[in-house]
Amino acid sequence: MKVTSDKSSSASRFIEIPLVSIVTPSFNQGRFINATIRSVLEQNHDAVELIVMDGGSTDGTTDILKSWGDEIAWVSEKDAGQSDAIIRGFARAKGNIFGWVNSDDTLAPGAIRAAVDYLNDHPDVAMVYGDANFIDASGRQIRRCAHVEPFDHERLTNVSDFIVQPAAFFRRSAYEAVGGLNAKLHWAMDYDLWLKIASRYKVAYLPKVLANYRWVGTNKSADGGHARLAEVARVAKAHGASELPAYFKLETVALTLAEALHAGRSGSVSQAIKLLAESVRHLRSSERAMQSLFNWRTWRVIWTGQVLRRSARESSSHR
Repeated sequence: MKVTSDKSSSASRFIEIPLVSIVTPSFNQGRFINATIRSVLEQNHDAVELIVMDGGSTDGTTDILKSWGDEIAWVSEKDAGQSDAIIRGFARAKGNIFGWVNSDDTLAPGAIRAAVDYLNDHPDVAMVYGDANFIDASGRQIRRCAHVEPFDHERLTNVSDFIVQPAAFFRRSAYEAVGGLNAKLHWAMDYDLWLKIASRYKVAYLPKVLANYRWVGTNKSADGGHARLAEVARVAKAHGASELPAYFKLETVALTLAEALHAGRSGSVSQAIKLLAESVRHLRSSERAMQSLFNWRTWRVIWTGQVLRRSARESSSHR
């Protein structure tokens, strides 16, 4: 923890500046990682350490990491996946406030200072998160992340994971007390961590853009399909939910409808009808999901999803 002198008042006083540790898991994201590193190192907070945990990239990422000299700490070695890399990164960290930023995402200017100031002013809060933007492969803003909302434990458990991962900062003490990340989770490790922290500590929402989530259409969360949704269901139920949270249930409905459309276009009419009926059963099985269709927030999220898919298609066509 750094100590600095505040001479703004007549009597000089000393302020402790907490060290913030940011971990970046990385694998073959050489075209984006410079922007990620720069967004962390250019923060207006005097005590930040960045630890890049690279999984043995073969695309020139390590050359980029070397070019930063001793401004960052990094290793490049085979790991057991993203969760494993983040866990090992936090084990190396020296700070008492943690966050992680994937190697294609970025922090917004002033994000760390805003989070630290909030945590300093609210010692009873263990984790704070803010708003975020979706950005494209070139770093241009596509749209605000529409699913972010003020904290509500019941909604986090039963309706939606409304916390954008790189826009969240949490105390080391809370992270360690709840057992950290679950290395066995592939998609929902962040959602699981939020629920673990929220079950024991106070979580707060800061209405300020703290991060940028890069959407290129091949993100892990976009490609997970039914396997990702099944993992989310296991995590939610482990934390008290009776079923898959409502927004994820709507994802299941949309995914099954897309499969029905594909089957119909492929000439398999009977399979298309079967999948269509299955999508209806999915929706009718969740009262929360049906009720959410009458909430304006839901349609804002759905519309944002359409914008993201269109952006990914346009980006792909320009390559």
